[in-house]
Amino acid sequence: MIKNIVFSILLLLPLTLTSQSAGKYFAFGEIPTSVSSAALGGSQISSNSGDVNQLSINPAFLDSTLDKSVSLAYLDYLTDIKQTTLSYAQMWKGKGLASGYFRYLDYGTFIETDEFGTELKEFKVSEYEFGLTLTRSYSKRLSYGVTLKNYFSGLYNSFSYGFALNLGGYYQGNQGFTAGVTIDDLGLKVIDANGDGVGILPATVNVGISKKFNKAPIRFGVQFNHLEHWDLASLDADGRSKVEIDALAGDSKRKVVTLDNLARHMTFSVAVEPSEKFAIMSGFNVRRRLELAASQRPALVGFSLGVQFKIKRFNFQYAVSSYHINSASNHLALTTNLNQWYTKKNLNLK
Repeated sequence: MIKNIVFSILLLLPLTLTSQSAGKYFAFGEIPTSVSSAALGGSQISSNSGDVNQLSINPAFLDSTLDKSVSLAYLDYLTDIKQTTLSYAQMWKGKGLASGYFRYLDYGTFIETDEFGTELKEFKVSEYEFGLTLTRSYSKRLSYGVTLKNYFSGLYNSFSYGFALNLGGYYQGNQGFTAGVTIDDLGLKVIDANGDGVGILPATVNVGISKKFNKAPIRFGVQFNHLEHWDLASLDADGRSKVEIDALAGDSKRKVVTLDNLARHMTFSVAVEPSEKFAIMSGFNVRRRLELAASQRPALVGFSLGVQFKIKRFNFQYAVSSYHINSASNHLALTTNLNQWYTKKNLNLK
């Protein structure tokens, strides 16, 4: 059944990728819910860290150790923006790994005023996302998955709703080689705050590979993002300003096939994993650095760093990602597995 659904969606993929009629709605969906993914540059679809929150990044991460895993993640984002995510996964006999997550993004409290500056009332702005994922094994080395996502956006007196599918594939090769591919946001904007009606959400295609060495506890990864849109520089004011003027005709032209455009698609990561109970992760998001770093003082914009350690039944994760010279996001997560709370005595009573 799930194979037929995935095949049908792939037939409609060209239409979805070329349509931009709906614009970029529900952009908050690109904010990572997984602390380990944030530490690895924002999204690493080929590096499975055994984090239940990563299923929202690549629904194909099939891992039996995630059975009955529950996680609470918190993000102190830019300015007063906060995000909280609750995730859970459970093996479903004969079906695969079923999981779900709920994300709540709080933009804070705002004050409404009239044209004279008189305060009228306070109001809150928030957005939500609810996703259900099913992950299955295709073969010993290949797994696939699909996530149904529901977007809700409440901005002042307006409301928006949309739904989308994320498709994922994950391959585990020999000698620590892994690869992942995702197609995100295959869906529709159903209710629009601007009254524009139903529209197609712009989908994205991502491919990543990683390698873990046998004789060293190190994993390297590289990911290519937004393969559906080559000219990412056209979305950046600085990128659009890089034009060449023909000396004879006087015409201005901007090159599209450049190393700059190639670099904007790439994210690099490295993780040091000396044991199952401890790991240090880092990443470099090239596009984030090119678009957000100040030319005079770029500092560490685009870089991220995180740590993961396990103490008894709990797994703690922390990551920091730099978006601006004076601003960084802090990610925290606490994960536990309910199976570890069942004692032999309790099991015998069932």
